[in-house]
Amino acid sequence: MVDFNSEEDIRELLKSTYRPSLPSVEFKERLRNYLMDEAASLSYHQSILKRPKLWAPIVGACALGATGYGIWLSLNLIPALLP
Repeated sequence: MVDFNSEEDIRELLKSTYRPSLPSVEFKERLRNYLMDEAASLSYHQSILKRPKLWAPIVGACALGATGYGIWLSLNLIPALLP
């Protein structure tokens, strides 16, 4: 039985067991094309309507602001118009 107490022995055993392999040219080309397609699809400007996480808070804030302004206006303008 072999004694594997040192890290150097284990490292040498792993080096002899697992040899690095190179990817095929076809695989590299397919991966490159896939990455280029993904990068190109992300660079297109997406419509704001397709991203509700962006427009929903903006619409909500505008609605809340308009409601608040309407309440403030009714509390300050109506008493000034009444005799």
